[in-house]
Amino acid sequence: MNLKIIGVSGSPRHANTEVMVKHALEAAKSIETPEVSVETQFISLAQKNVRGCLNCRGCVRTGKCVLKDDWDELFRPLYDPMPDGVIFGASVYFYGINSQMRAYMERATSLLKANFFPEATTKAPDWSKCVGASIAVGYDRNGGQEHTLAALNDWFIINDFCVVGAKHIGYIGAPGWGMGGKEPDCVKNDTEVGMKSAELIGKHVAELALLIKRGAQQK
Repeated sequence: MNLKIIGVSGSPRHANTEVMVKHALEAAKSIETPEVSVETQFISLAQKNVRGCLNCRGCVRTGKCVLKDDWDELFRPLYDPMPDGVIFGASVYFYGINSQMRAYMERATSLLKANFFPEATTKAPDWSKCVGASIAVGYDRNGGQEHTLAALNDWFIINDFCVVGAKHIGYIGAPGWGMGGKEPDCVKNDTEVGMKSAELIGKHVAELALLIKRGAQQK
């Protein structure tokens, strides 16, 4: 049985958020056995052009977002083909999700209009058998990570994902802290909370995805 887990780093930099998302993807592969393989894919928004939704409703008429940028290429792996798990990572800016990641998430409305507009020409993705988990990295230990994780999880819940956390280390996701460092990978020093919680959610995503897939095959 093969699982596909996708990790998205929404940071505008190739830095700490990327480090934690990649760490979670590596942890997802830890459940592999001779009977179970885990394929991972990493997506970075760094240096990409992702504009915000204009709410023009052009997608209702055309079946796709009318904005011409990198969004479609970066988002399509989340539904075509449908993965078994998705891990979102965001940088914490002003106690919330950084703007690139927020735009990336909001543009998904172009795929979801079919849920609200009967005249829409496409069918909305069905993520009900897909597992979601969240990572947030901030400059301060308590600089808004939980608020950011909650907002990322809101997107997953609204879109019918099954959401997992990191148990007692990060109830609702993986909160990373750069520990005041200037290096692009200084979050690696946050071993007891940040990196450990990323490891836990990566493994939890894969474990639940496997249970869901096995259950679906037994029907």
